[in-house]
Amino acid sequence: MKNIIKFLFAAITIMMVWSCEKDEDQAILSLKSEPTLKTSATTLSLSSSNANNTAITLTITPAQYTPAVQITNVLQFAVAGTNFSEPKEVGLNNGVLSKSYTVVEFNALMLNLGLPTGVATDVDIRLKTMVGQGVPVYSSVQKISVNPYALVSYMYAPGAYQNWDPPTAQALKSATSNGIYIGYINFTSANSGFKITPMKNWDHSYGTNNNSDLIYDGGSDLKAINAGNQKLTVNTNTNKFTLVPYSWGVIGSATPNGWSDPDTDLLWNSMTEKWEVTVVLTVGEIKFRLNNDWGTNFGDDGHNGTLDAGGANIPISIAGTYKISFDEVNLVYTAVKL
Repeated sequence: MKNIIKFLFAAITIMMVWSCEKDEDQAILSLKSEPTLKTSATTLSLSSSNANNTAITLTITPAQYTPAVQITNVLQFAVAGTNFSEPKEVGLNNGVLSKSYTVVEFNALMLNLGLPTGVATDVDIRLKTMVGQGVPVYSSVQKISVNPYALVSYMYAPGAYQNWDPPTAQALKSATSNGIYIGYINFTSANSGFKITPMKNWDHSYGTNNNSDLIYDGGSDLKAINAGNQKLTVNTNTNKFTLVPYSWGVIGSATPNGWSDPDTDLLWNSMTEKWEVTVVLTVGEIKFRLNNDWGTNFGDDGHNGTLDAGGANIPISIAGTYKISFDEVNLVYTAVKL
């Protein structure tokens, strides 16, 4: 019995010492020096023309604790005056003492923060440092002014197909503002003239001398040699443009031409970014095809509005006038009876 009591007493003593040591460890952990943050610039006017250049470099001096412990560093970005109520956070790996952003990277971060484009907005940046789940410490706030650009940009193609009216011209879209713009135009006649404008007006425009090169504020009209739907690609980096036939249509027993060519063409709507048509359908079936050819066609295996490559015919159970919409990016469609 004495041995058992001695054993229990020894165990309790060890636990008390261990507990005291833990308490002592917690008590002596202290902040030796606060974290600091420096920015390589205080004013940024971002432009897609130098998207791959370095926009800004953030340099940190980590917080130091006694004794030395593992810490977590996080950069925080917030619109000035919001007191970091909804910051965007970027974690830094252990040992990383600087973070550089290219123009396009920092532009995307600022757009994600909700900054408007084309105007300067003040942004607050700070470094948050944590030890485990403890209370964070922060560097002093660095303030910068940022003028971001729209990541998506547009040009326009007024021409004979729409009576040369820039405000109603089809838009050409550059999804990443990389100088390459794509649009889809239904040219109503062969050798149809058009031009490219940066804005919905005639202040500036692109013409051509050979129907492949672009000339800023000069040259003659660009020409669509063939009539019908075509894909127009404009590259302002090389000042070149191309036109190729590009037509989505519906075919099937429910369409005016049945299963015979030509398809019932859909028209590109640059506002909704979908292909659309209003057409009278009979009871039967339809499918979607590219360029009046079975090489690329879509049906609906699940009959749920989601398109499948080479999928099942889409049934039309009630005759009437339908508004058909086709989204080739997300591969969904609607066929709504009017």
